[in-house]
Amino acid sequence: MNLFENIKIFIEIVDAGSFSQAAENLQIHRPAVTKAVQQLEKESGVRLLQRTTRRIYLTPEGEEFYRRSKPLLAQADDLLESFSPDRPLHGQLRVDMPIAFARLVVVPNLPSLYAAHPNLELILSSSDMRRDMLRDGLDCVLRMGDLDDGDYVARSLGNIKMTTCASPEYLARHGTPQTLDDLQAHHQGVNWINSSSRQVMPWRFESATGVEEIALPGKLILDNSEVYIAAGLAGLGLLQGMNFFLQPYIDRGQLVEVLPNYPCPRRQLSLMYPHRHLSHKVRVFADWVDGLLDDLR
Repeated sequence: MNLFENIKIFIEIVDAGSFSQAAENLQIHRPAVTKAVQQLEKESGVRLLQRTTRRIYLTPEGEEFYRRSKPLLAQADDLLESFSPDRPLHGQLRVDMPIAFARLVVVPNLPSLYAAHPNLELILSSSDMRRDMLRDGLDCVLRMGDLDDGDYVARSLGNIKMTTCASPEYLARHGTPQTLDDLQAHHQGVNWINSSSRQVMPWRFESATGVEEIALPGKLILDNSEVYIAAGLAGLGLLQGMNFFLQPYIDRGQLVEVLPNYPCPRRQLSLMYPHRHLSHKVRVFADWVDGLLDDLR
């Protein structure tokens, strides 16, 4: 096996979390996986992996080798693509995105992606927690809002409409807010916490004087979009979130939009990847997601 094949196997071991799963994903025998790591460790002169009976761990040298070798392979693959632009996409693409975006936008449209690229395998994780791309072996992530990951490269995919709303039961008990002063004085919200900074996110509104940020009182703070919507439906407070996520409930009368004269500023959706070189697979995926956003912008 050549060096690039060994590196590919090593990366798959780290991404898959085990030798046996890597062998299954690559459709090769388990001894070939072990041999690839042994050859890499022999040529590099350092131990890359530590193994226990339950899991594997990257050594410090292994982390550095993984960090530098993954973009190297992506560049090699992209080099071949540049000389053969019609070469079909193949292999795995590991992506993470917010739960609501995965459920409502990406997954329902995946048949079109697979129709165009039948040899692409998407490993899609959906979480409202911030993920570490290097540690979790991700090729890219979709993020909403302000970015604080200076080590990664971001491509803006556009701005998403936001909406403020509440359940009819909540509005029957507390009244419908008419102004921002009324909102702060008489209402409470279901608040959202940034999983990375652990800071409660302010409520944002556009007014005649510009964008205003409000700390809205509330008895519940969440970091999961599915639980967030459940809390709003239960009448526990106002919600402020992505319109495409909330609009179906508004259409069914389960939620009611409020403060139309104080719209929420749109929030940026970005695709982030861990190195300066944008691989062909990530570029194709980003273009595909960009096309899905036409109805959401």
